[in-house]
Amino acid sequence: MGYSMNAETTLRPTRSDRADLWTVLVVGAIVATGALVHAVMRIVSVVSNTDVEVIAPFAADTRAAVPVGPNGTPLDVQVDTAVLTVSGLPVIVVVSLVFAAVAELLMTLGIVACAALVCRNLMRGQAFSRTNTRLVFATSITIIVGTTLVNLFSTMGANGALAKLSDKTFDGFVAGASLVPYFIAIALGAVALAFKAGERLQRDTEGLV
Repeated sequence: MGYSMNAETTLRPTRSDRADLWTVLVVGAIVATGALVHAVMRIVSVVSNTDVEVIAPFAADTRAAVPVGPNGTPLDVQVDTAVLTVSGLPVIVVVSLVFAAVAELLMTLGIVACAALVCRNLMRGQAFSRTNTRLVFATSITIIVGTTLVNLFSTMGANGALAKLSDKTFDGFVAGASLVPYFIAIALGAVALAFKAGERLQRDTEGLV
């Protein structure tokens, strides 16, 4: 992304830059709308407590018989994730699944909001600023906290669903969490540090003018 600089070291985005930033804003609005619709549909489905689909991650050594052999012959396969369809879940499980959906929605909206504010500042010619640095840090924290809460409530919901299906005879415990969001958060933290360094460099450059 290129910027032109005037005598007062104000960074001014070019027409192409503005088009790119507007594209990011439009995509962000679409993502936020999709996340809101998905969350509402998920919450309605969970609250109805009828044929609720719950994703359950299993341990790596979990095996199950699946009819994938000749003429539908059951074969043992390794299962890492399964979609459970459950009705009549206990209230605490329903609440956990609702909280998971809400946490995921709030995380998405928070990320989109921070990105939109950064784009707005860039349109105003504010590239390396304290506000942008804080927004990038806020995005990183939002991803970490949001992912942790989604994993926590989803795990509670999955174990509750398994307990319901097995009449509390299932001995295992399902838990699964991708490390990818945390790596993204770390990368954004590094970007925030780069913004901070750029802000300091710009401030020092202006002091020499």
